[in-house]
Amino acid sequence: MKEFFRKLSSLSFRDMLSYTYIRLQHYVSGFIGTTMLYLKACICGINISNNVRCFGTIHLSRFPKSQISLGQNVSIVSSSQRCTASSIYAPTKLKTCTPDAKIVIENNVDLNGTSIVARSKQITVGEGTMIAPNSMIIDSDFHALWPPENRTMNPAFENDADVVIGKNVWIGSRCIILKGVRIGDNSVIAAGSVVVNDIPPNVVAGGNYARIIKVLDKGE
Repeated sequence: MKEFFRKLSSLSFRDMLSYTYIRLQHYVSGFIGTTMLYLKACICGINISNNVRCFGTIHLSRFPKSQISLGQNVSIVSSSQRCTASSIYAPTKLKTCTPDAKIVIENNVDLNGTSIVARSKQITVGEGTMIAPNSMIIDSDFHALWPPENRTMNPAFENDADVVIGKNVWIGSRCIILKGVRIGDNSVIAAGSVVVNDIPPNVVAGGNYARIIKVLDKGE
């Protein structure tokens, strides 16, 4: 503590001005972002629990009769100025596309420029999960794969599948989580990974397509 105050007392005027600007920027971004989040949620019929914070803009789109819910202490960062580790390429997006679709964000989740689109199934992000900047989660291909001339006409809803991300998962920057994937509790998905198959609990997985790199244990 003494060392902290010693360094604080040695700050120059420009250092103090810079720090004040950073803190003011965070406060203003959080106040405006959170206010707009609650306003948009009220308009769109989205369920928000206590102490949800948003920094920057968020895109919300709830199809009639579908469900989007945010648990307690969810943090949403959609501003490059607020994001610690990276630039945010696009604002956080939560979208449902049909009456049966559902997005469930549980308590204490961190989203950073995350795009989550549920077309007809449920996408669940478990309690305590952190998602680093610019990742995407979807439950659908949005078009039939074959024949090619039929792709724009055939939505292939039958191929959609739930996505379940467990508790305390850490998803790195620029990951893509595709339909039908289940990620087990406490696992880590390395940056830039494309996840197409289930990932068990307590592992580090990465790559395109993501595979187990390391098994974690209590000593890690």
